[in-house]
Amino acid sequence: MKIESILRVKKIVFSLLPILMIVSGCVAVNQPELPVQEKASSVKYHSQLVDPAAKALFSFSKFRMLGAENHWEEAIAALEQAISFDPQSDYLQLILARAYLHRQQPEQAVAVLEALLARDPENATGHELLGEVFSFQQKYVLAINHFRRALQLDPDNAVLPLRLAMALTRLERQEEAIVVLETLLEQHPEGDLARLNLARLYLLEKQTDKAAAAYQQLLTQQPAQGQVILEFGELLEQEDSTAAFELYQSFIDQNPREVAVRQQLAQYLLEQNQLDDALVQLKVIQQQFPDNLKIINQIGLVQLELEQWVEAENTFRLLLESKDDQENRRYYLSLALSEQGKFLEAIAVLEPLSSASPIYTEAALQLAYLYKQADQNDQAISILQQLLAQGVERPDLYYYLVVFLDDSGDYEQAVDVALIGDKKYPEDVRLLYQLGVLYEKMEQHQLAMRTMEKILLLDDSHPDALNFLAYGQAENEIDLDLALSRAQKALAIKPSGYIVDTLGWVLFKMGRYSESREQLERAFELHPDDAVIQEHLGDLYRAMNLWEKAESAYRQALKIDPHATQVKEKLEQLSLEGH
Repeated sequence: MKIESILRVKKIVFSLLPILMIVSGCVAVNQPELPVQEKASSVKYHSQLVDPAAKALFSFSKFRMLGAENHWEEAIAALEQAISFDPQSDYLQLILARAYLHRQQPEQAVAVLEALLARDPENATGHELLGEVFSFQQKYVLAINHFRRALQLDPDNAVLPLRLAMALTRLERQEEAIVVLETLLEQHPEGDLARLNLARLYLLEKQTDKAAAAYQQLLTQQPAQGQVILEFGELLEQEDSTAAFELYQSFIDQNPREVAVRQQLAQYLLEQNQLDDALVQLKVIQQQFPDNLKIINQIGLVQLELEQWVEAENTFRLLLESKDDQENRRYYLSLALSEQGKFLEAIAVLEPLSSASPIYTEAALQLAYLYKQADQNDQAISILQQLLAQGVERPDLYYYLVVFLDDSGDYEQAVDVALIGDKKYPEDVRLLYQLGVLYEKMEQHQLAMRTMEKILLLDDSHPDALNFLAYGQAENEIDLDLALSRAQKALAIKPSGYIVDTLGWVLFKMGRYSESREQLERAFELHPDDAVIQEHLGDLYRAMNLWEKAESAYRQALKIDPHATQVKEKLEQLSLEGH
């Protein structure tokens, strides 16, 4: 049984943006308290004017109060009033710009900051904040210019290089961003955030050795950083999978409740096809988060892969108690039930699926299979015919319908469906092979042989077509050398007792009795209850004058198939010959 590969959802996109954007403050929506907490400066506001000082301070206090209550329109109005009383205060202008940015009004923030910098061009905080606003507007060239100017004015600011690196990365100027961060780390080697983003940039530039060294340095400084483990583990999986496993396992031993790393370890084990070990990790996560339906679903899928049918059944029954993703869960539950031979239960699980379901076609094919297994062949055929009537077009649909019609003995309709399918999917060898088998059953031997020859034009290593042709050539004693090579090739590709029988039969027809005996007796050992193989052995023993063996083989063939009249005739001929 083929189960869909378990989706991998934990891949990390190595990018500076998530963490750097947090640092830069450019996503103003996530800063509801920013203006009120006066993050532009660590100095409390004091009016610089003697006369209107009280009014300015009162308006500023009103701004803080309104902002704390999230009444931003009134708060900004109060702040603008404070500025009208103290127009020379850079501090108030910066707070106003931040308030505008918080309100996602970047144009107003730009106007305020450009006016401030026109009056005070060496205001480092103004350049920094204007760089943030331009980053918010995705005007990264302008942002870079202001971040660089801010760094010239405030070279000890350790946050500015991160913001600059982010803007450079947005423009895909990774090499420049790397230089910025490397310079920052020379001055501040303890900067974990800078080193983390430097590692990511190294990866973007495919400098994996440098990236690995950066991650290792981070783990030396902060060994409990789960995000570093995740990213470094991703890198190691590509370079040294054993080292990746050891990294994950060591971290989990020290931090057993670190779910993200454990989940990444489980995914790694799945990709290494270590399903049992992956299942252990997933179950640990389930113990921590018993209501996590995604984890439970993944457990069920692994159980299906491991052919733990009862456990998978229980898992998907549990999942069906939730209203989410009912259709997929019903499908997987039906697979678990089917493999236990619970066909009627599986049918009851699948039947409620709507034709509007995204997996309706797969479910309908599965339902048809279940009806077939439950000896409801007419129902199985009806479902497949309905799918065709609904406009579903796929080669396996035609194939299964042909097979089911064949099993029902409706050869003519099966041939009609096979021909339609072959016309639409002329390179589908399964359909062609089934068509050839049907022709043979209808005693249209030449059509059957031509169909098998057509298969070899598409796939010259198709073992069943090779075997069919070799046997047919042996029966008709046509081009036995080609028949021999075809039988030998088929057997090399697909070791099968029936192909062994074909090889033995070709050798018999070529008069190579000793070699034929070796193959036919091996075929008998593999399929002792096959009447045709017994008959072939009887013919061989008769040709070798091994009369008793010939009689025994014929009698055994008749015991298996009492209606084999040609075998009765051969047995009677032996008696007439006095053997």
